[in-house]
Amino acid sequence: MKRILLALAFIGALSSAAFGIDQPYVWPQTVGTTASQVLPSNTARKQVFFHNPNATATVAVCPVVSRKDGTNVACAVNGAGSLTLVPGGSILITGVGGNPALPSAWNGVASSPSSALTIYEFE
Repeated sequence: MKRILLALAFIGALSSAAFGIDQPYVWPQTVGTTASQVLPSNTARKQVFFHNPNATATVAVCPVVSRKDGTNVACAVNGAGSLTLVPGGSILITGVGGNPALPSAWNGVASSPSSALTIYEFE
């Protein structure tokens, strides 16, 4: 019995160290009808989850800068370069390849003022 308890304690210590206690990092935001930054850049970011908890407002998110030409992306609901989330909608964006990083800062905008946006960030 003593060995089983020690093994469980050891596994628990490993899982806490491997996955971190603080993850995911939560960024509750309020966005309006003018685009603004909702998530700062983070070179350690591996995944980001956006959720629109609003009952009626539509929310859009986009990376701040376009890789195509290095210009700022005009974040807009149903706009080019933006991901539009309908009420209750969500999207998970993951990095791929040998270095699955998503370091870009992100902007957000909504169809209604003072709309909620939930963001979970994973490193």
